[in-house]
Amino acid sequence: MRVIKVLNTSVVLALDNNGMEVVLMGKGIGFHKSIGTVLDDSDVEKVFILKDRSIAKNIIRLSAEIDADIFEVVKEAIDYAQEKHQMCLMEHIYLALTDHLAFAVQRVKTGIQLPELYPLEIRWRNPDEFNIALHTIELVKEKTGTELPEEEVANIAYHFINAQKEHPQNSNNLQIGRIVNSALDIVKYTFNVSYDKESISYSRFCTHLQAFAQRLILEQQASEDGMGFLYDEVAKTCPEELACAKKISQYVQMKFNKELSRQELLYLTIHIHRILEDRPSQQKGND
Repeated sequence: MRVIKVLNTSVVLALDNNGMEVVLMGKGIGFHKSIGTVLDDSDVEKVFILKDRSIAKNIIRLSAEIDADIFEVVKEAIDYAQEKHQMCLMEHIYLALTDHLAFAVQRVKTGIQLPELYPLEIRWRNPDEFNIALHTIELVKEKTGTELPEEEVANIAYHFINAQKEHPQNSNNLQIGRIVNSALDIVKYTFNVSYDKESISYSRFCTHLQAFAQRLILEQQASEDGMGFLYDEVAKTCPEELACAKKISQYVQMKFNKELSRQELLYLTIHIHRILEDRPSQQKGND
């Protein structure tokens, strides 16, 4: 395989032996490499063929924004899950977990503390995924020097639950899909948003909505402890996004007769704000 672009020290764009563009991932694979370098197969740990354009293109985009250390953490965490726990994982976890960990590290560095999103009962309901998440936290500390809060353990564990095709908690996929699509429509028509379905922001928003829907179905909303101050601050800075989140809450109340916690509203508001921030500037001006 021949390098056609170095994305960072852990990710390169290359041509395979058939002349097809591929994204290659490996520890130090891009270090001191230049265009035209022929790679040894032993350097390559993961190949993303660009026929799966959504995942591969977003990994290319993320590589420009995120430290190579995060890519290495994700690769090692997934290897650990596959080797120690024999998990069969869908490829979208490379994108979703990379984005999640980068955002979590950024929050720690900027001093932003978010409340726990998932109940700690995941420790006994999903011990394998919980163990993998603990290992991932240690990898983040080892490679980036950032110590993620305990709350992130359950958040990370969820990514490994969601990425398993055969996981028993993923048996409600049809219902989850309907909730996700309804929430996307509510945001779309509230803000007149046109989604770029190959963008990182759309991918991360869908990932959050899938997690939100699964928690809703499994009745795993977290407690309200410590929510007051942060909720009030977000309500002041993102009033329109919060109003939209409340529309989703009304939909949930109507369809499932369940009231969303303030924590769920908070996270919906934050993710709605993120996807609105990532809109093209001309679309923002047309609102």
